[in-house]
Amino acid sequence: GRVLADAGLSFQRTRTWKASPDPDYEAKAVRVLELRAAPPPDGGAVIAFDQMGPISLRPMAGAGWAPQKRPERQRATYNRRHGVRYVMGAYDVHDDRLRIRLRPRRRGSDNLAFLAQIRTAIPARRRIYWIQDNLSANWTPDIRTFAAANKIELVATPTYASYLNPVECHFFPIAEFVVNNADYVDWDAFAWALARHIKHRNGPHRAKRIRQLEARHQIAA
Repeated sequence: GRVLADAGLSFQRTRTWKASPDPDYEAKAVRVLELRAAPPPDGGAVIAFDQMGPISLRPMAGAGWAPQKRPERQRATYNRRHGVRYVMGAYDVHDDRLRIRLRPRRRGSDNLAFLAQIRTAIPARRRIYWIQDNLSANWTPDIRTFAAANKIELVATPTYASYLNPVECHFFPIAEFVVNNADYVDWDAFAWALARHIKHRNGPHRAKRIRQLEARHQIAA
């Protein structure tokens, strides 16, 4: 172990990597990083948006405390009749607040409804800088029209550069503490667990493990 440590080596998991083919990568990346680094001079809110999923109701493996040599068992599942859901997340970058909604689809109309909900939660006098990826359902004519009429600037991340979106790192704790090592009976039970997690995450006593997961997966500046 000491020989490896002296050589600067450690045991690590392999990570995926992809290069963005976006011809406007630099300009888009600089814009996102500027909005992340400091609040806009006009006092606007910087909101990072994305969807997590699809998620299905099925037994999920994980880790937890159990009697020695008696780990929890994961039941087999053959029929999945509950459909899927998406977790829509909107992260207020400078207020450090995460808002979520659970939806069965991520169509343009669903994204627009969520955008409208966030707009009502922030004083109308404040401009919103809405960071999102290039999914076509995020850029429908209705969304563009609503944004233009409601003091919302749509800010695109570069293609294949989700790591630049500040909301991404906040989906990892949801996967770890809500999705993994669980077997929900229905979507109401899942929604209840998700709401409890978000309430704790936004509260004054956020668990150290949540902070560590968020920090580990933050974007590279």
